[in-house]
Amino acid sequence: MIEPKAYVKDLFRTMPRQRSGYLRMDMNESVDGLPADFIRKTLNKVDPEFIAKYPEYDSLVKKIAEHDKINPENIALANGSDAAIKNIFDAYISAGDKVLVTDPTFAMYPIYCKMFSANAILVGYRRDLEFPYDNFIDKLSDGIKMAVVVNPNNPAGSVMDRQSLLLMIKKAEEKEILLIIDEAYFYYYPETMIGEVKNHRNLIVLRTFSKLCGMAAVRLGYAAAHPDIVETLRRVRPTFDINGLAVLLAEELLDHSEVIAQAVETFNCGKRYLIKKLLASGIKYREGRANFVLVDCGERADEVIKSLAEKKILLHDRFKQDFLKDYLRVSVGSEKVMVRFWDVFHSIWEGK
Repeated sequence: MIEPKAYVKDLFRTMPRQRSGYLRMDMNESVDGLPADFIRKTLNKVDPEFIAKYPEYDSLVKKIAEHDKINPENIALANGSDAAIKNIFDAYISAGDKVLVTDPTFAMYPIYCKMFSANAILVGYRRDLEFPYDNFIDKLSDGIKMAVVVNPNNPAGSVMDRQSLLLMIKKAEEKEILLIIDEAYFYYYPETMIGEVKNHRNLIVLRTFSKLCGMAAVRLGYAAAHPDIVETLRRVRPTFDINGLAVLLAEELLDHSEVIAQAVETFNCGKRYLIKKLLASGIKYREGRANFVLVDCGERADEVIKSLAEKKILLHDRFKQDFLKDYLRVSVGSEKVMVRFWDVFHSIWEGK
């Protein structure tokens, strides 16, 4: 038998489960998706030539740059932001390099550390689920090659303010550390550091179209950074790894800002409904600033997950960290979606 690389044997990867027919509240993508009429109108532009030719990216890059108020040369497209992360590791991280990350963080960062034989330096989150700023910045020292901040964090939902991030960027720059600020939950939390990529050569800001923009199936994300970093990332990615349908949908979405604005309002209505119900029922929760709410189910967490699944509602499995193990992460959708969730959840909670 031809053996794979040694690290592959020890690399644990979960397999996505079958989710069709379920209410998807487990993976933090959009629960409602884009409006059906928007999708239909966009797909009407797909013809045989569109399918037959390789995709073109210049127009999308310009639209993203205009949307984010940066320059086209600051944009590196990717096949989802997880692919952007892999491109960064491929371009900059060698065996033995130290990568500073929080615990918890987006799962792909520790996975890529293992894939590229890097040493993940973990800084545990505070028990109040706030970012461990002092401990993290203390470790931004000589010997660290790259540091990662997910803002807002998944699964804590916490954020760091702009001034704290600017101080972190400055210290990382002084120490010649590449700093990633992962803004996967932009729009839910509209504060951003993306404009700073024009001022700092060590900063990468990540974005995705898989969350509020409802495009998880077609895979599209990007890294915003200094042009030298963008060119480096271009060299390690496949030539046509972003498919044409993703490009078309993203261009149409950026041309119709009202669709994005409506998605934000729809989300906010759903979140307000859930918070109101939790408060009225006396159930502890953490609201956070991402697209989910953490609901404290205590020792009943496993029971609730199982019972919801039996009613065709999927939630994420329990977290391994002690200070998170009692929380269930509930991805938030429209008020209609949250009514459906609450009716089932509350009946389980009350033992009915």
